[in-house]
Amino acid sequence: MSGLHPELVEVFNSKLKNARTFHQLITNRAFTHFSKQNFRKENCIVEEMMINNVRVICIKPKQALQNMPCFVWFHGGGMVFGNPDDSIPYVIDFVHSFQAVVFLPQYRLAPEYPYPAALEDGYETLTWISKHANALNIDPGKIIVSGGSAGGNLALAVALKARDEKGPQIAAILPLYPMLDAKERSFHKQFTSPAIWNDDKNRYSWKAYLGNMKTIPQYASPLYANLEKLPPTYTFIGTHDLFYEEVCEFVDKLREAHIEVQLDIYKGCIHGFDLEDVPIAYEAKKRLLHVTANLLDGHTSFGDLPD
Repeated sequence: MSGLHPELVEVFNSKLKNARTFHQLITNRAFTHFSKQNFRKENCIVEEMMINNVRVICIKPKQALQNMPCFVWFHGGGMVFGNPDDSIPYVIDFVHSFQAVVFLPQYRLAPEYPYPAALEDGYETLTWISKHANALNIDPGKIIVSGGSAGGNLALAVALKARDEKGPQIAAILPLYPMLDAKERSFHKQFTSPAIWNDDKNRYSWKAYLGNMKTIPQYASPLYANLEKLPPTYTFIGTHDLFYEEVCEFVDKLREAHIEVQLDIYKGCIHGFDLEDVPIAYEAKKRLLHVTANLLDGHTSFGDLPD
């Protein structure tokens, strides 16, 4: 892949050697339970709970405070694979940095459970948290919905649904390199390598998620939604990500709708680069935490943020 960020060349080659097809991804969804993982969990409590029929992982500080911020994080995986347990090492920084509570729902996956199953599970989790905010020591005015890739799609979808149904108040949205456009694009065709999220995997995932639907629901494909009155939104993406074009278009639509939005672009970076053990990933994560800190402090105009 030409123009790849130098720090990601070795990562790309490693992914190429261990690449899996779409069908391999959905036929082997085994994962390691968080209790058997190693991550930075000092001063944290990690537990699982059931919110109605949804398994949810909750991470919180050992010393609970009053009015803690809250993050609802949706894992990635094209709506067809992935699990919340593997997201813990990434999102636990929210707990350490902000003394926050983080909830990670294990939403139902397609094709067994097509749209709107994942959205229903996510929204049910959000509404339960909002309803029990006082008992959970959560500030109901500081609930942030977030996620990467397909999880970014769901973060936007639950925010749209909450707006339309006058549901829980959402302070901000952090949809990182989100999966937004259910329609095929010529831009996608250049992404053919099995090492990355490519055109084939993307098409199969959307087909699995939408099933036999004749029309595309706006919550399923937020690029086509009415974006007015959404909370402040921050996202980032690499130029070598299949979603790059649609994310840039989406941010333009947010600006046209007068939504406070910030997009950071990382040259030469592939889909999910921030999950890798390289300096450019640390930079993206540091920037994410910086922007989030300002959002929690009430700086909802990104023009006020330092570089």
